[in-house]
Amino acid sequence: MLTDIHIRHLATIDELHMELLSRTTVFTGESGAGKSILIEAIELALGDRAAATWVRPGQEKAEINLAFDIHALTSVKTWLNEHDLDMDQCLIRRVIHKDGRTRSYINGTPTTIQAVRELSECLLYIHGQYEHQALLKAEKQRDLLDQYAGHLPLLETIKNLALQRRTITHEIEVLKNRGKESGQRSEWLRFQLAELHALQLQPGEWQTLEEESRKLTYGKDLIQYIQQALRLLTEDENHNVLSSLHEVQKTLELANHVDSGLNNWVAILQQSSIQLGDLEKELRHYVEHVDLDPEQLEKIEQRISQLYHMARKHQINPGELISLQERLETELHSLETVDSQITHLSQQQHNIETAYKTAAIHLSKSREQAASQLAQEITKLIRTLALPHGTCHIILETETMPFSPYGLERVLFSMQTNPGQPSQPITKIASGGELSRISLAIHLATAEQHTIPTLVFDEVDVGVGGAIAEKVGKLLRKLGKDYQVLCITHHPHVASQGHQHILVEKSYEKNQTFTQIRMLAHKERTTEIARMLGGEKITQKTLEHARELVGQES
Repeated sequence: MLTDIHIRHLATIDELHMELLSRTTVFTGESGAGKSILIEAIELALGDRAAATWVRPGQEKAEINLAFDIHALTSVKTWLNEHDLDMDQCLIRRVIHKDGRTRSYINGTPTTIQAVRELSECLLYIHGQYEHQALLKAEKQRDLLDQYAGHLPLLETIKNLALQRRTITHEIEVLKNRGKESGQRSEWLRFQLAELHALQLQPGEWQTLEEESRKLTYGKDLIQYIQQALRLLTEDENHNVLSSLHEVQKTLELANHVDSGLNNWVAILQQSSIQLGDLEKELRHYVEHVDLDPEQLEKIEQRISQLYHMARKHQINPGELISLQERLETELHSLETVDSQITHLSQQQHNIETAYKTAAIHLSKSREQAASQLAQEITKLIRTLALPHGTCHIILETETMPFSPYGLERVLFSMQTNPGQPSQPITKIASGGELSRISLAIHLATAEQHTIPTLVFDEVDVGVGGAIAEKVGKLLRKLGKDYQVLCITHHPHVASQGHQHILVEKSYEKNQTFTQIRMLAHKERTTEIARMLGGEKITQKTLEHARELVGQES
């Protein structure tokens, strides 16, 4: 459950720290005091869209810190463990800078908004004051039934199967379209490959041809360069490298007799003489055996011409012909196996469709049972909220879209509010008060199925009168026996049913606005309930009424 809220520099809040208890806590205060800011702060911390305008004027940043007791929340500990986070606590922090940048943290570790949102789904659920408007959407009605029945894992399976089927269906269509065009394309590929195969291309051939061509084309120059090197090395009578090296070696050997430390230099010269001797042999061998056959050069030039011609035809470099051939072979193979690919994918599609139908039928049966049960619970709650003849029906209509990611049916909440009148979809209920009460009944009925420990009700009692508000308060108080319930309300009858009462106040100082909170003791609570009953002027009569309401807590 949510144990602590700490807020700094957020809108009208300078600094606020609040410790919360389990069971039902009510928040009251004058209109505009900042009650909704508390809910918005929680939503911001849990991943809602943030803006720089939330930062209090004159401050660099706003901070929201939430602390949760998770000792009994296995799902939260599992999530934290999977994300390598401390499992002994759950601290969520959101920082909003005045330039619009935001950062989120879980247990002190920077994280993403998406991660915070995932975690929050296990911690807290907010029933907003405009939920009855969202309830008019068909997908919201479906989601409420599925959440109530615990269908989310099964729905995830169905969604994945529907996505897989859609992907495979698209692949089959692509292959079928390719098959229609494959005849002409295959013929063209076979023709191109026949030309390439006729060349009998070899890996690395182009590079070898270029090297041989250069060697044969400039063979005479090559021989002259090597012969000149030989002359300089050994054949020049007046001056050659080897004879000079021998002279240097003899001179150092004489010096070595005087200074034995020069022995290393002598060894270097000896090694150099050996290496140069080996070089001379290799150069002579090369000159004697080099093949400068003009016919061989002509053959190589013809081969180069063939490859250039083919490369120009395909607008590529000659060295890329091998890669081109491999690509065309791969494409031809793919075209020639289109039918077998379609057969394979069709079998996969059939298997997925079978699995989808099995899961969807299971979902349909469970929905049918849950719809009947939920409708009965909503009906019971509606009749306690001054709609004594109200009857809820949850209708499952056949889904027209095949293999929908949401199963085989659409969910429609329908209501009969008066005897003798037909049941009609809640989207057609004209009375705002009736719709608010129906929405509240639905939320109360589904809230009891939540595995989430903390439920927040933000002015969900809007549009209901005193007697009904009292019943709403008792229902929320009853809900607080199993859940932590936070409720913002303007109704004294709802406020009187809280186990804990927090007053939200606004003050002004030096042209600045401050929102503050205060935990109310019993006497202060009676005064606040009296204010809510009678306005600014609190009479003895309103005080007695307030005492009576507070005394009705059970």
